[in-house]
Formats: sequence, C-alpha cells, structure tokens
Amino acid sequence: MPNQVELRARIPDEIVEILDGYFFESESQYWGIMQKEITDPYDVFGIFPDSETAQAELEALRIEFPNLPEEFVETKIIDADWQNAYKEFVKPWSNRQLHWIPLWERENIQAPEGSVVVYLDAGMAFGTGTHETTRLCAGRLLDYLEANPESKETIDLIDAGCGSGVLALSASALGYKKIFGFDFDPEAITVCHSNSDENPHLARPEFAVADLEQGFAQGRQGDLVLANIQTDVLIPHSDPLVNGVKDGGTLALSGILTKELDLVREHFEKRFAELRVDQTISVDTRADCEWADLLFVLS
Repeated sequence: MPNQVELRARIPDEIVEILDGYFFESESQYWGIMQKEITDPYDVFGIFPDSETAQAELEALRIEFPNLPEEFVETKIIDADWQNAYKEFVKPWSNRQLHWIPLWERENIQAPEGSVVVYLDAGMAFGTGTHETTRLCAGRLLDYLEANPESKETIDLIDAGCGSGVLALSASALGYKKIFGFDFDPEAITVCHSNSDENPHLARPEFAVADLEQGFAQGRQGDLVLANIQTDVLIPHSDPLVNGVKDGGTLALSGILTKELDLVREHFEKRFAELRVDQTISVDTRADCEWADLLFVLS
C-alpha cells in the first residue's frame, strides 16, 4: 500500500453525534471519528491517498459543517505504519458470551471460560464491530439465541449488507450452522473471506456479492435476518427484507438514526401489513447513543 496522508483535529462533544451520523449515512470512504478511551476527547480524522485529495475533501466537509475546527494536522503515514495506524483506538468488546478481540491482542487477551471469540483485524474492527449499529445487531443475535437455544442447528440466518462479516462470523462463533451473508460491494466480500481466514476455529459462513434484491432472489428467506443498513437504503429497498423473513421469523434492522426511527418503523409496518397479511407483527426498538434498531417478530 502506498504512503497515505492523514488529517486530524480535536472536536467538541456537541458535534460528535451529527458528524458520526453524517459519515455513516454518506458511507464516507475517507472520514471517521475516534476516541482512544471512553473519558478522552474525540478526534475527527481522514485518511487520503495524497495531500491534494485531503484538502479537497476537507473543503467539501467544511461546506456541510462550517463549525469544524480551523486547524487540521496533516501527517504522512508511511507504508510500514499503515496496518498499525488504528491499533491504539481499537479495543476489545463483549456482550454476554460473545467477545470481539483485536487480532494483534490474540496472545494477550484470554476470553473467559465458556465464551466465544471473533478476532478482528484493524480494518475489520474500525467502523464495524466497534460501531453502535453493529453492537445493536449483535445484541439481537444473542437475544434470539437465548430465546431459541435449539435453533442453532436448523435455522437459516441471513446477514444482509454484511460489510466485513463481523455479524455472520459472530453467528458462526455462537454455533449457527446455516449462515448466508451478502453485500453489493465486491471488496466487502473479499474482506469477509479474509476475516474468515483469520478465524480458522469458526465454520465459514457463505458469502456472496449481491444487492438486496439479488440476495433474496429465488425465494430465499431466513428465520433470522440481520440488516445493518442505513435508512436511505432500507426504505426504498424494504420489500426484499419484508418478504425475506420466513413465517414466524425475525427481522432485525440497524443503521437507523434515532431521529429517523419513526419514519422507518411506520414504513416497515405498512409494508408488512400489505405484503405479509397472514402474519401478525410485534415490534421492539433499542437505542445506543444516536443510533437505534427495530426488531420485527412475525407470528
């Protein structure tokens, strides 16, 4: 990988949530937000191929957010340092028996007895496993297992918009056997396979390049469908998700800003009422910072 350029600035707490939401919704390929420890201040940062691109992207970001700090520190990231660039910011995370551990901490962190582990490399952990939307979906996965402990061997589990595969790999770690993950981005699927390679103790999920329509083609349905996808994709492409849940199944949506929650809920309730007339739908929601999820249980 060639040398990169980083821009970084300290930002006040009051703009963290709006920036984080903007980066997620716009699927920014350059920008992110980091906090080293939970009590530390936040930094906005960007990684760019060269200084010209960095300055152009900063100017574009200032148009959206005029109250950004005046000064950004520009630093060259040498090729040899690239893989280590985020390590100090990526921390282990756990929920009940599920543990996500950075790959470089494999020898240093011992998960408690009876737990299951997914090892994450820097690229996988940043913006995926550590993001609130992924944590919300992981919580729903664990809830489903607790409510249906005998389901691991038999159910069809679908990770729609699987990104780097962290949820599909978590399902595998928990013992699920029939897992299908898909994403429209071929590079994401390449990363999924790479991350599977880093977890040889887990059964490999099936991954494919597909959008929502293709992923649920030919009548594919799941007993549990996880979709960590932003609102501007969820709403116009809701029907494949609504039809992609088996009778009596469960759909967990994440990637929803709390301010968008009512809009998404009303839209999906309407589509379920129109497309799944023989099913009764119960709905639940949770929030993590400015992000929320929606759980639809069919019966």
